Amino acid sequence: MSLSLRAAICMVAIIAIWFVAIINFIVESFFTVPLAQFTKIVNPEETVIEFPLAFRRRWKTDIIYPPATVDVSGNRVFLKPGKYIVFYDDSYYWVSEDFVIVDHASMDEITSFPVVGGLNFVLVEGVYKAIDNNIDDFTGAVEGILAERRISRLVAYFDYRNNTLFLRRGITIKVLDWEKLSASKELLLQLENASDRSEYIFLSDGKLLRAR
Repeated sequence: MSLSLRAAICMVAIIAIWFVAIINFIVESFFTVPLAQFTKIVNPEETVIEFPLAFRRRWKTDIIYPPATVDVSGNRVFLKPGKYIVFYDDSYYWVSEDFVIVDHASMDEITSFPVVGGLNFVLVEGVYKAIDNNIDDFTGAVEGILAERRISRLVAYFDYRNNTLFLRRGITIKVLDWEKLSASKELLLQLENASDRSEYIFLSDGKLLRAR
């Protein structure tokens, strides 16, 4: 096969691809219409949302599901429930158990629940997810503390970046080992009736020392 013939074949192929692309664009423009897509959210109080639009062709319908949801078939999606409140980018959000942002937090919720801060969130497949080193030990401690109401109501703020725990009485605890704190969380009850605003250090061996 000569060089000129090969070049001619390549040129014909390029023109054919370009022609098909033009036809596809025309078809998409004239035969695709936006359609309001109502999706049932499966939770204790079933909610119907519109997000965003489905694009219906005569031969196919493309439906875009909301981020941070799980498809459970039957045109339904499960919205991950919020488990923790986090402070990120000057706003407060609810995050799921795996620390994916799922909703904004209201002012009443912020004052009623402990807040987690100091986490880095990155956009991954349409959702914002916390990705930090050793985050599992930290989240395990948070879950363990929040699991007991008497202890969780003492806590105002978990600061992951600065390894600090702030209590509602104004007491600051520098945490050197979050995993050990989760195992020894009853020590926080010792500060339940503290009248001062001292600073404490939680050591890796499980001891809670007063710094000043």
